Amino acid sequence: MKLASLSTDQAPPISIPLRFFAVAPLFLILAALMLAMSEGNPFADIHSPALLAATHCITLGFMAMIMFGAIQQLLPVMIGSTMPAPRLVAWLPFLLLTIGTLLLAFGFMLSKAELLNLAWPLLGTALLIFIGASLTSLARAAAQNVTKNAMLLSMLALIGAIALGALLTRGYAAGLALDYPRLAASHISLALGGWVMLLIIGVSYQVVPMFQITPPYPKWLTTALTPAIFAVLLLNLSVILLEPASRWPGFIAESLFWLLSGCFAVMTLKLQNQRRRRVADATLSFFRLGMFSLLLAALFSLASLIPSITIPNLRLLSAISFLLGFAMSLIQGMLYKIIPFLVWFHLFRGGIKAVKVGIPNVKEVIPERWMWRHLWLHGCTLLAALLAPWWDVAVWLAALGLSLQGALLGYAVFTGILVYRRTQKRIEQLPA
Repeated sequence: MKLASLSTDQAPPISIPLRFFAVAPLFLILAALMLAMSEGNPFADIHSPALLAATHCITLGFMAMIMFGAIQQLLPVMIGSTMPAPRLVAWLPFLLLTIGTLLLAFGFMLSKAELLNLAWPLLGTALLIFIGASLTSLARAAAQNVTKNAMLLSMLALIGAIALGALLTRGYAAGLALDYPRLAASHISLALGGWVMLLIIGVSYQVVPMFQITPPYPKWLTTALTPAIFAVLLLNLSVILLEPASRWPGFIAESLFWLLSGCFAVMTLKLQNQRRRRVADATLSFFRLGMFSLLLAALFSLASLIPSITIPNLRLLSAISFLLGFAMSLIQGMLYKIIPFLVWFHLFRGGIKAVKVGIPNVKEVIPERWMWRHLWLHGCTLLAALLAPWWDVAVWLAALGLSLQGALLGYAVFTGILVYRRTQKRIEQLPA
């Protein structure tokens, strides 16, 4: 594990990221309940209330919750700049994001306009507070590195996604005459292709070499990849919103996005094959599943652009591969590395007392066998979700898989918290 480049003295209290990590798995269980409670097959209609509710439980309640917690740890440690008003930023977005996501999910599920009208201001406030704090932290950071640049671009993409999401939610609740397909396509492009993709790439530049003991990403890729993806997203956004007569600008923009994303996936797999330790590792396998899923998402999406290919639901399959296969795999793989590292790191800061007590190493915080079980369960859930548009039973299997994943991940988080608290208590009981 390479720690030399980290500003470990500026790390926030462990309670800040762990409160986000502890709540996030509950939203996987809620997403599963939304799918299981739906009338008919929610995957048969991408605009079905249950699918909209479950998708936002995953993207906001699970992914955004974990990303918010991780960024509050990563900015001080990797970028070397603390968050402004750290207590406020730690609590207010957390509470608003939790309440807002619940209101949004039930608003979609129950088709209740009043819940949606309560949800979007809360979510918008939570996200804008967090973005403002993150941008302030990035602006005053002295260091210039590729992770900082990727985070900055991801935040800019998130601002656009928030604006479009608020407009769509308000329009959906009030029955406004909006061009929903184009606005939704733009929202998804900025949220998944911009915010999620750019943030994962930027964090991977640090996390993959540090935790997986690989060579660093090549400089040509780290310098050019995220700005190129951001530029392509802007091109794609203009194509969607302006709707030119020719289909070629959209074809070119989408093809370039998937080409660049595929380049990241292939390079990551190549670096992982060059790692110095050849021991089987569950978190590494989460990453590999994510990279192969990203390539699969690219294949589905590019195939949908070819007129001669008439396979139905290719767009939906691409979204499932990206969201469940790529984003969830990498986020969960990172989480299984980050939580043990945080527990070890914050206990190690106890100094000589921690040495006397004997703090657990990162391999002892969360049992490895639970990570492997989660990996296999996640793979089966992804397969079920890919089959769900054609097979109704697969909807139940996907829902069951999501709920069990939420339970497993929740167990892992609370195991880490218990290990930290028990060891910290032993450290505090030692005489000065």
